Amino acid sequence: MMTMPMSGVEMAWWPLVLIGFTVGVVGGYFGLGGAWLVTPALNLFGFPMVYAVGTDMAHVAGKSIVSTFRHWRFGHVSVIIALTMLIGTMSGVEVGAQVLMFLNSIGLAGPVVRYIYMVLLFCMFFFMLREYLGAKKMEKETGKEVKDLVGNRLSRWIQNNLNVWPVIYCKTARMHISVWALIFLGIFTGFVAGILGIGGGLLRVPALIYLVGVPTKVAVGTDLFEVMFSGAYGGFTYGAKGMVELAAATLMLCGAAVGAQFGTICTKYVYGLTIRLVYSIACFFAFTSVVLKQVASNYSKVYEKGMLEVLAAQGITGNQAKIMLQYPEQMQHYMLNVANRPDWWQAFQTYNTINTVGCVVIMTAACGISGYILYLLAMGIMKERREKRQAEQQAQIKA
Repeated sequence: MMTMPMSGVEMAWWPLVLIGFTVGVVGGYFGLGGAWLVTPALNLFGFPMVYAVGTDMAHVAGKSIVSTFRHWRFGHVSVIIALTMLIGTMSGVEVGAQVLMFLNSIGLAGPVVRYIYMVLLFCMFFFMLREYLGAKKMEKETGKEVKDLVGNRLSRWIQNNLNVWPVIYCKTARMHISVWALIFLGIFTGFVAGILGIGGGLLRVPALIYLVGVPTKVAVGTDLFEVMFSGAYGGFTYGAKGMVELAAATLMLCGAAVGAQFGTICTKYVYGLTIRLVYSIACFFAFTSVVLKQVASNYSKVYEKGMLEVLAAQGITGNQAKIMLQYPEQMQHYMLNVANRPDWWQAFQTYNTINTVGCVVIMTAACGISGYILYLLAMGIMKERREKRQAEQQAQIKA
């Protein structure tokens, strides 16, 4: 067992390596930082939410470097698009964070963030799944295999009608687009990411696909390139505030560095359409997890209201009381020995159970998805070797 010096959490080292490996596989395949997986996983193992977020942000930059290097070799990274969007992303994240602080001050941060999450995740699940099914239907009708869907009416309208100078040409994505369109897109995705408290990959990949019109694999690699910078910035800010467990971040990075290799290489053997299908499935499970958290929050209100009254009677108020609410063991002591209110404790137990189920759902889904990605990788490698042997045999016959 290891004791984390900042948060005081005790846990074994191997779950951290496993979490890192899983998020490395999924992140390298989708082009995401992995906050939707790492944060609830660490929270499930006892990390207070603020340390879970900070530790996640600290390991994201290193993992993204490994994944980006591989995508770069495959020709999936558009540096000019990533750097241009980054200009808007940084300012958008800051504005979004300020809005989040305001919502937190009036007690609406939790519900607003969860409902935004639910809308975004369900929309991405619905549209990507619909596209995949539509493409498969097209394959049956035409008899031609659909590898990816590049561009749509909206992305073509943005490219053709918002061509305000300066207009850049992206060789990787083979398209012209206005710098201002990319900056404003970065501001929008950064603003929403700032409110949600995430790196932004969950939004940028669909934005690059549907609004900019880049191929799916290029969207994945380009987003990972940008996550390197946003992850490093987030890790630095949380580290400066003492909210990063470096030991946990290092162990997760060791697992992520290996997992990212598998996830990234897998994109070489699958079509962009397949990436969208798996992405839509991940969005569905993430949506389910957030719905459970929203249900659990209804019970947490009862518990927290009662516990704040208990702590106030002991002379503990303000931020100190809010911080103590993040540590169930301490609250159990107060509840059983001071409060003598089983209804409050029952509300907490119900909240904790539903919240745990939500974390387990997303972790199980992530492990299942990473396993499927590894399966696709194995099938792709076997197919490549089989085709190589067939080509060698045909060459020998001709010779």
